[in-house]
Amino acid sequence: MTTLTDPKGQEARFKADQFLRALVEGTVASTGTDFLRELVRQVAGALGIRYAFVGYLEPAARIRTLAFWKGDRYGDEVEYDLDGTPCTKVIKGETCHYAQDVQKLFPRDADLATLGVSSYLAVPLKSPTGTVLGHLVAMDVNPMVLTAEEIDVFRLFGERAGVEIYRQTIEWALQDREQILRAITEATLPTVSGEFFQSLVKHVATALSVDYAYISELISDGSKFQSKAGWGKDGFLPPFDVPAQGPCETVLTKHCVHHPDKLASIYPHVPLIQDIGVVSYCGVPVVDSAGLVLGHLAVMDSKPLHDETRVTSVLSLFATRAAAEIERQRMETMLKENEAQLHDLFDEAPIAYVNEGVDSKFIRANKTALKTLGITREQVKGTFGKSFIPDTPDAQRRLKEAFDSVGKGIDTAGVVLELRRKDNGKPLWIRWWSRPDPSGTFTRTMFIDITDQVLMEQEKARLEAQAVYLQEEIKGSHNFEELIGSSTSLKKVLKGVERVAPTDSTVLITGETGTGKELIARAIHNLSPRKDRSLVKVNCAAIPAGLIESELFGHEKGAFTGALTRKMGRFEVADKGTIFLDEIGELPLDLQSKLLRVLQEGEFERVGGNQTFKVNVRVIAATNRNLEQLSKSGQYRPDLYYRLNVFPIHLPALHEREGDIPLLAQYFVRKLSTNLGKRIDRIPERMMTALRRYQWPGNVRELEHVIERAVILSEGSELEPIEWFSTPIGKFDDETLQTLEELERNHIVRVLEHTNWRVSGEKGAAKVLGLNATTLEARMKKLGITRVKGER
Repeated sequence: MTTLTDPKGQEARFKADQFLRALVEGTVASTGTDFLRELVRQVAGALGIRYAFVGYLEPAARIRTLAFWKGDRYGDEVEYDLDGTPCTKVIKGETCHYAQDVQKLFPRDADLATLGVSSYLAVPLKSPTGTVLGHLVAMDVNPMVLTAEEIDVFRLFGERAGVEIYRQTIEWALQDREQILRAITEATLPTVSGEFFQSLVKHVATALSVDYAYISELISDGSKFQSKAGWGKDGFLPPFDVPAQGPCETVLTKHCVHHPDKLASIYPHVPLIQDIGVVSYCGVPVVDSAGLVLGHLAVMDSKPLHDETRVTSVLSLFATRAAAEIERQRMETMLKENEAQLHDLFDEAPIAYVNEGVDSKFIRANKTALKTLGITREQVKGTFGKSFIPDTPDAQRRLKEAFDSVGKGIDTAGVVLELRRKDNGKPLWIRWWSRPDPSGTFTRTMFIDITDQVLMEQEKARLEAQAVYLQEEIKGSHNFEELIGSSTSLKKVLKGVERVAPTDSTVLITGETGTGKELIARAIHNLSPRKDRSLVKVNCAAIPAGLIESELFGHEKGAFTGALTRKMGRFEVADKGTIFLDEIGELPLDLQSKLLRVLQEGEFERVGGNQTFKVNVRVIAATNRNLEQLSKSGQYRPDLYYRLNVFPIHLPALHEREGDIPLLAQYFVRKLSTNLGKRIDRIPERMMTALRRYQWPGNVRELEHVIERAVILSEGSELEPIEWFSTPIGKFDDETLQTLEELERNHIVRVLEHTNWRVSGEKGAAKVLGLNATTLEARMKKLGITRVKGER
């Protein structure tokens, strides 16, 4: 089911759309503090919560609220420490959402308890340079369950609020500086000569709240500065000299110097610093119109002086009378640029905005709209919105319904429209909102490009339909769900399958090769609630050790040589479904810890990546090896073995199910006869007896291969005997009678002689017998089969 037709997806998208519209319409006409106050009120109303506020980050890790909505009114401005609050991570740049029980998560935050807060959502507010200025917070006394789309809208308006706060901080900084400049200028304006310098240092120290301020002149040999005026701790200082080798030395290179703390340890050889007990310093050069350093203006304090920008800018401005005007003009220019940025929010918005006449003629469009529609700014005035709609019945119907709503004065709410780009004619799908202006002369329209989403959902629907078809084909061809047999041992297995299938418990299937472990895995999956999702199979023994990690967990582009594109691993493909890990005993030891993590936590990283992926996968594993013994010998992780062995199922060997052999033989005869275009409906009694007496080291798979050979060689309606049997089918006498063990041993020896005693490989005996090479080697050891020296 696609997002366009999924009721839950539509509801989530609709809620996010409503949220977006409420915030856009409620704040579009506001700026400055009014915007922040309107934003928190609209956020609380749109989300149906009690509290919302904008916090500004002050020095010493404190927050000051700029606008606080408290359910039915605006609250007073408050300040609080960040430590112990959920705001701490947000100020570090993270989006934080605690749907409920936030008081339990942050028990040190007494304000949460005072306000009765249960849920919390916050996003950082950043400047254009990425500096965190504060945060936008929503809180409620009830749980706050939000969709990802609603959080995205919340984050979008956090970005808008960040721009507004950034503009205000510049205004605040300008106002602060202007107040300082005004105070110092008004105090020094009527003074001249020495009185000017004394008035300057006194009012600089007072305005900047520092212990000392002084202005000096560099003597002709450049060895020291002589004070022209100094202020220290509520009084003027007597004349003094400042060595050029101290913190003032750098000033000679026309640079500002700032030491916020530990000044005495930095300059232990300067007696003045040691005597007056200052810890911080800031100084700027006093430069004439020709660019020559005449002296310096500096401040010092007995406490740390961290606000470098504020102090150095003030000192720089008053280093010369001209500098104040230059800095004021620069700040004014910066403010105008910031105002222009805010005014251009319409043009720079990430959502497409268009103003259209009632006839759909464009009046103006922002950059996102131009880019999405494939038009230039020069084309806007001659463009009609209707011209983007293709001439197809469905597209025209959608357009008519949308415009009928607008014509009746009804707001559209996220209508999906199909368009064609102007520049290349490619399909374009948008989600469209439009609201008529009160004047009735034009509409305010916004839309989001959802082309990739629509095309992806169309492709997904096609692939899902294809998958359903292939699954039906596979079921019909391979008969996965039909397990043949009525023996007690098989019934015990099937009873276990029936009990574990409805759960999500991990299953470990053990048994010899060819006993049908994969059939059991498929039966568990097909009887489980996950039957409509994928069953993904991984043969751990068939994948090279160097590639199995990438096969299981995927890899990022460039993760290793040959990784030209990003690849999803089998666990991602199996999400919400089942993964069958065949031959799990062959998994390399270094990968067992990663598999254990997936089993315990449901998470992993792709090869070459650092993003953690969460999956919900039911794991079924199978092996013909003794994992318990391997774990005791150190060849297999014991913790992984116990995690896999939650619900063990052991498949009996075929020789332990002698009563099932006739049923299986008859089933294979019917199946293979149909496939080969023959009509065989009878198995001779003597052949059935031989089939039942044979040990079947290759189990059901070997039985199927033997029946297939017999069907191929049979010409009538009766299955004919074949040379596979170690003794002729017919009369038996004392000389030809053999035990089952002798029969099996002789058969294996004949096959080994036929393959020149080659066990593994495409032309090996294991391949002929339908066995795993390790299984054949075990049978040879048990039966005492060894190659006689000299045999070829």
